[in-house]
Amino acid sequence: MSAESIAVGVDAGATSTDVAVSRGGKFELMAHGGPGNPTTQGIQAVASMIAETVLHASRGDEPAALYVGAAGAAREKIAQPLERALRLALPSTKHIVVSGDVEASLRAAIPAGPGVVVIAGTGSVAYAENGERRARIGGFGYLVGDEGSAFGIGLAAVKLLARVYDGRARADETTALAERTLGCNDRDGLIAMVYERPLDVPKIAALAPSVIAFAGKGNRASTKIVQSAAQELGDLVRLAAQQTGLADGSPAVAFAGGLLRENSLLSSLLETRVSDELPGAAIVRLRDEPARAALRFAEAMLG
Repeated sequence: MSAESIAVGVDAGATSTDVAVSRGGKFELMAHGGPGNPTTQGIQAVASMIAETVLHASRGDEPAALYVGAAGAAREKIAQPLERALRLALPSTKHIVVSGDVEASLRAAIPAGPGVVVIAGTGSVAYAENGERRARIGGFGYLVGDEGSAFGIGLAAVKLLARVYDGRARADETTALAERTLGCNDRDGLIAMVYERPLDVPKIAALAPSVIAFAGKGNRASTKIVQSAAQELGDLVRLAAQQTGLADGSPAVAFAGGLLRENSLLSSLLETRVSDELPGAAIVRLRDEPARAALRFAEAMLG
């Protein structure tokens, strides 16, 4: 079958990249690549990684259509140069679209019609569509946003560790985890880890699953962190729904991202908050991987 029948959808996130391939409209396979946030990894590095992963997945054939949903690419300043870099890397690909990662995440859970998606992975964001109305809430990145995200939860544990070193809080399994992960044992070591080298965002974000698990077992410090995260994520959902006119319409609300894939105290608290603030809201879990939704967008370009 010719390369003209190949479509590829890409979901490029801060931690990893998923690639879905179809030939002649028939799904073929999924492949995986490295971190794909052009804001933190660099546009050229992400373009090279995506192109390499796409070619590997398509067995060396350049696809006819490529849709890339990338964390950080909601801004034209990022999307346009990333698209140009991909066109240089894949010169035979006729159709290339680069967008943010929220649209594919929404359509992976809610294939059509109005709805809201809240994504809690390394970062966090909520996105809603209602006809022509669109709203994106959050997604400002780890320095000024990402409330309720894996990084936000991990950073809360690190801040608690700082308080322990000052004597303002008690050490427990939450702070012991942060200490082990960061490889420090006093205030000077913590300061060095945070400020004297590039901040290791994935390492701090990697604390989140354990913090959520500790909360599920009743750890008080972790529970407070998780409760705060659920509140922040709930605020994102509520505002996205309000700004698109969905708040009073019993909207479908999709949970997406690594932190919300499994049932946990975080997902339970968030579901309760969404139900309280958006009466009648229907909570939807991902029906498909976002890369498969991106693939459907790519197949539509061929059509």
